[in-house]
Amino acid sequence: MMTAEPQAKLRPSTEETRIRIIEAAERLFGEQGIEAVSLRTISATARQRNNFSVQYHFGDRLGLLRAIFEYREAELDAIREKLVTEGRKRGQLGDMRFLLRVCFYPEFRHFMQNNGLPYIRLHFQYLANLRPRGVLHPIDYDSPSSTYLRETIHCMRQKLHFLNEQQFAMRLEAVSSMFLGAIMQHAARPQEPALHAAVHYPSLFETLLEMMAVAITVPPWDFSGED
Repeated sequence: MMTAEPQAKLRPSTEETRIRIIEAAERLFGEQGIEAVSLRTISATARQRNNFSVQYHFGDRLGLLRAIFEYREAELDAIREKLVTEGRKRGQLGDMRFLLRVCFYPEFRHFMQNNGLPYIRLHFQYLANLRPRGVLHPIDYDSPSSTYLRETIHCMRQKLHFLNEQQFAMRLEAVSSMFLGAIMQHAARPQEPALHAAVHYPSLFETLLEMMAVAITVPPWDFSGED
């Protein structure tokens, strides 16, 4: 009697491997720092036999970081597309709170529904350490992963026409750090039911939205009379 030969174990596709590395790097970068984790460690965490898998698929650390942003922002921008489309119908694209909602609600939803704290942490570290040094985000070039985010930021720029480019960029980065930092702070609270129940995340998001709207729209300070 002939026995069936065992099926050959399927090797993961190139795209599956890339996503596995992206998700491993996202978590490690968020936990330990974008510049603190070795590419070899990322490869091992992603269960790659080749220690140079990151270099093979992404070139270098910044290539990997860019791939993480492209991967996540494409997911988030699909949500932004729906918000922008609905907002355009309702005439809300001139409302700063709505524009901030478009920018940040998708990331908040990713945090709440998909255990998305690693991307929150990574994004915060990027804003604090790498963006000031000129490392680009998909909003800085014609990336299909940030189409609706760029449109939203353009609407915000028009709304804040009294700011120069440097002031606007500084404020946008500041409110982004405010949002990401607040989410990380509350996520780090003890998880005992009596304490965790006190954090009502939808209310937290709406509160942050109000705070960011005030912060980003305050008139620029006049330093002309300062010593």
